[in-house]
Amino acid sequence: MRPSFRVVLEGVRIAYTALLANKLRTLLTLLGNIVGIMSVIAVVSLLGGIDLYMRNEVAAEGSNLFSIQRVNFLEAIEDFETFIDKVMYNPDLTRDDADALRESLELAKYVSARAESGGVNVSALGKSVEVTIAGCDAVYPYISDIPLAGGRHLTEIDDRENAQVALLGWDVYAGLIAPRDAEGMTVRIGNRHFRVVGVAAQRGRILGQSRDRFVIVPLGAYRKVFGPQQTVEIRIVADDIRLLEDAMEEATVAMRIRHGLGPRDENDFAVTSSEQLINLWKSISRGVMTALVALVGVSMLVGGIVLMNTMVVSVTERTREVGLRKAVGAPQGAIMWQFLVESATLSVFGGIAGMALGFAIAAIVSAVSVLPYVVNAALVGIAFAVTVAVGLVFGTYPALRAARLDPVEALRSE
Repeated sequence: MRPSFRVVLEGVRIAYTALLANKLRTLLTLLGNIVGIMSVIAVVSLLGGIDLYMRNEVAAEGSNLFSIQRVNFLEAIEDFETFIDKVMYNPDLTRDDADALRESLELAKYVSARAESGGVNVSALGKSVEVTIAGCDAVYPYISDIPLAGGRHLTEIDDRENAQVALLGWDVYAGLIAPRDAEGMTVRIGNRHFRVVGVAAQRGRILGQSRDRFVIVPLGAYRKVFGPQQTVEIRIVADDIRLLEDAMEEATVAMRIRHGLGPRDENDFAVTSSEQLINLWKSISRGVMTALVALVGVSMLVGGIVLMNTMVVSVTERTREVGLRKAVGAPQGAIMWQFLVESATLSVFGGIAGMALGFAIAAIVSAVSVLPYVVNAALVGIAFAVTVAVGLVFGTYPALRAARLDPVEALRSE
């Protein structure tokens, strides 16, 4: 075994002994490291889980999908006043807009019109549930990933004839009709009855919200219930994901021409894509991470100062020991290295405790809420390296002080 490795092991052993001998002092010494690392691990694990979850959901919806809406609801987060102005002045989008785009766009594979109302009561067999009603044209199965548990999707004939037929989400079927066969059953929406032609397969929840509590009806039949003036959302799938930006630009130009906008007029509609939602989330998470870094920096600084003071006390308590080692020929480098290893070991113990607590907190939060979390191996490595660095940096002064002790004066110490 090489001498340097023996020194490392000896420093670790001494640090471990100090931990056991002064439990309260050790806890207070390492509290800054524990809090700092715990905060980083817990928050970053949750942020990473949400980020991965959002990306998976975007991938499931399709990366080449974008929408044209009357207003961009994300603007309410970024600039509420601008959002309110557009809510007041932007015209409603119509099915005719969608039909015109379907005829004119060359880079679009599918164009679909959709209107939606939430909090609507649907009843059948003496039961009632509150759901979201979506009015769609026949193109929606090619745009939205809605697998079937039974029956069929709405067809072009249903759409053309404004048939009063409906596709039920799984939760609606389970709450109203199960265990009976849903096909051919009748549900009541508003003052109209709709015949069930299909049931969507169960898709689960997204951030705590069910994706199965919906009813889809033909857009024309939807307007009979909710009125013809409601704006629609136009959903477009680009023919090639590599041409997504070009397809969005083509759709924007076509809508501006249709709405009679001049070169200097702002758009009176919003073109949005899933990437914009991802970018918004990135900006939010960056803000959280910036604040977290500042918090952790202060915590680690305080922890490092406390660790340095503790090591100074340790050097003072072991002055005679240092004198004996120097008297028998231990060089300054060996003395200094021993205390540096001891300081880094103490810091690492705090880091390990902080990592364990951080992952435990993230797991508990994930278990009792809708927030997912991930265990990031790179984050563990960075946290470990930071704790070692804190130990080495703030242990340097006590180690130098020990290494420079005069052996004669040190041996006289009591």
